[in-house]
Amino acid sequence: MIRFAFFAAALALFAMSAIAAATAEPVRYDLKALIEPDAGSVAVRSTVAMQIDPSARQITFALHRSFVVHTLKVDGVPAKFSYQAVDATPFNPAARNVVVDLPARAAAVVKMDIAYDGELETLPEWGASPDRKTLAMDDQVNSRMVQLASYSAWYPQFAPFGRHFQTEMEISLPKGWTAVSGGTKRDVPSKGRAVTHWSVQDNFDLAFAAAPNFKIVKTNSSGVNIEIYHTQMPEKVIAGESTDLSAMTAFFSGAFGEAKVPGGTIRHVYSPMKKGQGRAGIARAGVIITSEGRVLEAMAGDPNYTLLQDIAHEVAHFWWHFGSGQGDWVNEAFAEYSSALAVREIGSKGRFESVLANYRKCVAGLPATAPSLATVPQQGGDFYVRYYKGSLMLDDFRRIMGDDAFIAAAREFYQTYKNTPTGTAEFRSFWRARIDGARVDAWLDQGGSALPTSADARAAQ
Repeated sequence: MIRFAFFAAALALFAMSAIAAATAEPVRYDLKALIEPDAGSVAVRSTVAMQIDPSARQITFALHRSFVVHTLKVDGVPAKFSYQAVDATPFNPAARNVVVDLPARAAAVVKMDIAYDGELETLPEWGASPDRKTLAMDDQVNSRMVQLASYSAWYPQFAPFGRHFQTEMEISLPKGWTAVSGGTKRDVPSKGRAVTHWSVQDNFDLAFAAAPNFKIVKTNSSGVNIEIYHTQMPEKVIAGESTDLSAMTAFFSGAFGEAKVPGGTIRHVYSPMKKGQGRAGIARAGVIITSEGRVLEAMAGDPNYTLLQDIAHEVAHFWWHFGSGQGDWVNEAFAEYSSALAVREIGSKGRFESVLANYRKCVAGLPATAPSLATVPQQGGDFYVRYYKGSLMLDDFRRIMGDDAFIAAAREFYQTYKNTPTGTAEFRSFWRARIDGARVDAWLDQGGSALPTSADARAAQ
């Protein structure tokens, strides 16, 4: 999702360590949030439908530690609950658990109604402190901007992060503010407030950004609407990105088929952070959120600075998003390699080869203990394995099969599994039928820095 190792794990699908063993799986969130930027406060009323083992007598979810729950009902009946302190982690820096007692029941699906509010804690943005051990969080609510996602646990979150569910989210802000999320947008009439409703059928996070001074550029490509939001990016850069996004969308659509873009719109938001997660930031259902301040800083230091590949990686996730659990590496390997192919298509073959050379250099530096693709965990810092070694594997397949046959196979893989949680076993079975099985196994099962050797691989190096 992002390309620098320091920020990579923050965007990978990670297990929420603040949450105890899960007994509940959310299937739908109906949430209304009233946000007061000047006060830094959030007030939420939410209904969560979830699947629960009928024998379970408790559920545990994470919630921002400064938020206070005022009402909590299970199937319409008030439920007892308690707070449980947990250790802060880099990706859950300000959460605590809420433990809820459940009544005896036979149903496997229950409904939890919850109302809570509070001020969001202020932590440094990612990269704002030179000490990497300092806890940081891009989520924030203030008079300049609002940004909320899974990191702050601003909504009830059940482990593990990355499960998919339906969302209906209403955001109420002061008049003049603009909120940007993913999915189908509907303006809600309201006196003195800017209220929007966002619907996503297949979501995995409730993420959005807002500001009182967003500028908007809109275009369309391959039947997909494209919207870019910013506050102070140079017009020339935004115009160039609009062209690049159109080209990326057309290229990926032609290669893999129709995208699963919620609401038929890709929204790229330059959130007015000063630092924040690096490069293109995070991708969620239908929306990419990037630190505007970090991009402007990079442009000031390098007039040739470009986010072409980084944005292409995030856009590619609208196709590559069905890898599940340990198989999340499938998402990242395909998205990263797709972004490299976009560089070749939109940029140049020379830049493409430079990208691959960087992948090989990074993988060569892996320790002997680095996990294989078949065992790399869903969370953690094994960025070079999941992104770069996975990309080199796919590039090896392309060189063996040829461009047309590889793209056709990748398209078939996407079309076959796009609606199915997919892991290493499915990947292995599919590609062993198209590439020498021993070679596929070698790529998947070799750990450390070693790469399978062949005339094709040696020629590439």
